[in-house]
Amino acid sequence: MESFANTAGPASAPPRPHVVLLPSPGAGHLIPVAELARRLVELHGFAATIVTFTNLSGTGDVHQLPPCLHASVAVAALPAVQMDDLPANVHDGRVLAELVRRSLPNIRALLRPINCTTLLAAVVPDFLCSMALPIAAELGVPGYLFFPSNLAMVALTRHIVELHEGAAPGDYHDVAVPLELPGGVLLCIADIPDAFRGSFANPRYAKLVELVRSYRLADGMLVNTFYDMEPATAEAFERLAAPEQAAGAFFFPPVFPVGPFIRRTDPDEAAAGPSSPCLE
Repeated sequence: MESFANTAGPASAPPRPHVVLLPSPGAGHLIPVAELARRLVELHGFAATIVTFTNLSGTGDVHQLPPCLHASVAVAALPAVQMDDLPANVHDGRVLAELVRRSLPNIRALLRPINCTTLLAAVVPDFLCSMALPIAAELGVPGYLFFPSNLAMVALTRHIVELHEGAAPGDYHDVAVPLELPGGVLLCIADIPDAFRGSFANPRYAKLVELVRSYRLADGMLVNTFYDMEPATAEAFERLAAPEQAAGAFFFPPVFPVGPFIRRTDPDEAAAGPSSPCLE
């Protein structure tokens, strides 16, 4: 794993607050996290480190990072962990969950010296790495979850958590459809991701419920969206976080739209022609 001695700046300068970000493998997670790290450094004066997993990292993963990164953003690869004992037909979601779980000692070993030698300000795992949140609590620093998708997805996970508020272990409740989410988003069954569909017909549902329950350990959620993309849902989350609403009510971490985080256009790509009308 890489050294972090250069993240505090010159010896005469005070150490910069240091944010450690933990994306799960895949370009859809790495690219927005890289852009978040760049903005933390360039716009807000933080030091930032992106932690990557050696297991499951394909050739398109870490190689996607350098063009997006500010020179002051460090990248640290966790040591590989044993994964060959899993069944050959195991679902990708369980493989990732096992990778995160088995990597927790390595994540802890990486964060402790950073916390001792720099001003560790926050740990930011993405929503599939929420098992790392207790490590932030151990170190006495805030832990924020990063969602690379949107507020509607966060609202759906919030509904699952609220649906199981007070439920006994092993007691799982189906999502009733049509489902209206905060902000007036109306979902039919076809709109709901497969993993969220039904407790009895879908064995993955129990794992998903336990995953989203762990989101309540976060100090907040950073979401790859912006107000004008989802204004009604953003306003609904603001109302839900208001002190008069939060007092004595169902608890869910505050939600912050902080995007959009997309890969910056390569100069050669820009010279080749106009960008996508959809992105414009």
